[in-house]
Amino acid sequence: MKKYMLLFSCCISLSLFSGAQTKEEETEAIKTVCNYYLEGGTNGDSIMFSKAFSPTGQMQYMRNDTLVVVSLKDFMARMRHTLKKTERTTSVTSVEVYGNAAVAKLTIEYPTFYFHDIMTLLKTKEGWKIVGKIFYREVKR
Repeated sequence: MKKYMLLFSCCISLSLFSGAQTKEEETEAIKTVCNYYLEGGTNGDSIMFSKAFSPTGQMQYMRNDTLVVVSLKDFMARMRHTLKKTERTTSVTSVEVYGNAAVAKLTIEYPTFYFHDIMTLLKTKEGWKIVGKIFYREVKR
């Protein structure tokens, strides 16, 4: 009986450990997708930029107390392929994974303001894709 209990305990420990690895791997995959968006935007690389998004998703934001909704397909089309670097600092500040759904918070810092992006992602058969984006522009004081 002791052998079975030990074997059972080992199996439980291994399954918990492998679950933690899987979540870590998923988090890294999400960061990679978010960095396609960040690095593509920073470096004027529309091909890299577009790899991050599902074209069926939406971006929503407030402009003068009015909700603005833009398809991610249209948002991607606005990105010019200039290959010119923009002076800004970017970071993925947090990632939360819930099975095949996730939320990532990103910060883009310019000399006079920040963009705080909140991305919703889904794991598709092509991998993780941003399906929704909201943002806030914060003026530096």
